[in-house]
Amino acid sequence: MALNPKQFGTVMKNARMDKKLTQAELAEILDLSLSYLKDLERFKNTPSLEVFAKTIQYFNLSADTVIYPDKNLNNSTYQKLQRHLLQCDEKQLKTLLAIAEAVLSVDDTRTDNSDI
Repeated sequence: MALNPKQFGTVMKNARMDKKLTQAELAEILDLSLSYLKDLERFKNTPSLEVFAKTIQYFNLSADTVIYPDKNLNNSTYQKLQRHLLQCDEKQLKTLLAIAEAVLSVDDTRTDNSDI
């Protein structure tokens, strides 16, 4: 698996900071050396498949966030929302989908009205 160290390091650091963990705490949780974790966050190393799996499982992340990054890679709000979605049951997901569609339709309406 070919991962971009910058993508992984950014996602890992944002997730760690969201949980208010120090690098030392996360290194202990993931059973990594502190220097290795620091290198990952500074884009100086690419994680092994095992470290990649441990990290996304611990933080409840989608692997797509790292493997197929998009414009929201550095957006912590987007990443938090993704993690929360993974914790939702089907009913909660349907409710959130309806809310998102309503919000987007309001924005579409405003855009359409501004063209008049």
